[in-house]
Amino acid sequence: MDIADNRTLYSVYTQKAKLHPDDVFVSFLKEDGDAVEWTYRQFTNNVNATGVKLLSLGLNRGDLINLCIPNHILYLEVILAASALAMCVVPSNPASSADELEYILRHSGAKLSITCAQSHKTLTKIINEGRIEVILDEELQRSIELTSSDELKVVGLPEDVVELLYTSGTTSRPKGVMLTNRHLIYGAESFRAATGLRDSDHHFISLPLFHAAAQCHALWPSLVAGCRITIVSRFSGSRFFLQVANSKCTMAALFGAPIRILLSQPPGSADWPHRLRNVTFAQNLTPEQQNEWLRRFKAPLQQLWGMTETAGLPIMSPLVGERRLAAMGRPILGYEIKIIDESGGEVRTGECGQLIVKGTPGRSIMKGYYNDPEASGRAIREMPDGIWLFTGDTVKTDADGYIYFVDREKDLIKRGGENISSSEIESAIARLPQVSDVAVIGISDEIKDESIVAFVVLKANESLSEDALRDHCGQLLSHFKVPQRFVFVDSLPRTSVGKIQKNVLREHLAAIR
Repeated sequence: MDIADNRTLYSVYTQKAKLHPDDVFVSFLKEDGDAVEWTYRQFTNNVNATGVKLLSLGLNRGDLINLCIPNHILYLEVILAASALAMCVVPSNPASSADELEYILRHSGAKLSITCAQSHKTLTKIINEGRIEVILDEELQRSIELTSSDELKVVGLPEDVVELLYTSGTTSRPKGVMLTNRHLIYGAESFRAATGLRDSDHHFISLPLFHAAAQCHALWPSLVAGCRITIVSRFSGSRFFLQVANSKCTMAALFGAPIRILLSQPPGSADWPHRLRNVTFAQNLTPEQQNEWLRRFKAPLQQLWGMTETAGLPIMSPLVGERRLAAMGRPILGYEIKIIDESGGEVRTGECGQLIVKGTPGRSIMKGYYNDPEASGRAIREMPDGIWLFTGDTVKTDADGYIYFVDREKDLIKRGGENISSSEIESAIARLPQVSDVAVIGISDEIKDESIVAFVVLKANESLSEDALRDHCGQLLSHFKVPQRFVFVDSLPRTSVGKIQKNVLREHLAAIR
């Protein structure tokens, strides 16, 4: 037995509902500003009615359901019902292209797609070919309200795959990460302990729920902690702190990109006061951005590292003591990590190596990639001391055990025999006050293996020359790390949670060369 125990998402929810049936469980803040809230008793009826509706559509144990909608209360209703009925939910970004959606639906074999109007138009071709049944989100929500809420016959098990979350696909076709009930609960319990999340908290969720981040460092930890949840339809830089204050939320989850958006907003009365006691985030900020955040918003930041394949967040800033936000953090209770070289040996302090996470597939790391045993075998490997997930992230540690992100293994630039971190160069360029955003890539070079190209987004009404950028980099970086080329662009292509799509930048560069 461990912290996940013999539970499902549905059983965790129903246990809390029996203890506090009349407490408010979840609120949904609509785009127009109206809020709807449900007690545990009311939401239990919704979940049961959702399950009845899914069964009436002919779905059975093991069937896959695509959720292609923006943030909506249906995420909780459908996933909890699926957990009870041993079905599996496949979330996808409603802003995806027809090709991207078709790939996910074909690969997963989903039998039903719950879509919004935006994605319904994109799915027209697939719908017309009769490959999948489609229902609009608002139509389903109205149907749920009219459906009998009889108690469900629960058949879901802890080891069932309850979600198939597709990776963002920044360099290749997305892979479907198989997450079980037990795995999501394991990660949620670890996160709850590492952040001090408690039943008196109120979590504000503005990140997209079709991605692991919103679920794994907000939604499911809130479920296991028994705290109240407020979900907003989408993140808004201009309304975030006003929404947080009005909702009286105490916790929030963000990424580097939305934090930078909030810092770019003009100071206002909504910046403070609020009740946020902790904000978890991923993806590095500059020291200047960290200081400005604390000065303006006075909400402590807690850095973390995880990936869809871990579901949990194995590395976090310490809750008590020095957080040292330049680092990803330190390993939290429930996880063991190593940093290894190419031969599999552990590196010394300060040396770079690949981060690997020890775990049990389906319990503390993913069960595997759906219909892709070859990729699963590359990622999950058995070693003499156990099973390890190979993350592909290059990191290093300091003398106190804090872990620092260096780069994705595939993004390391090899130039003249040197391994160069693209993120180190990005951090140096980002320190210029004129720079709004930056991404660095390596491209093939006949003499030096690779040459370095920096894509730079300037702030409004700012100017900067290539020579000035080159001089600035020369002051902060070794000469071989200074980019050979600077490309000014209006914006950088990003995934839904702010990861830069460097494959798109390479395509852009090839088109303009």
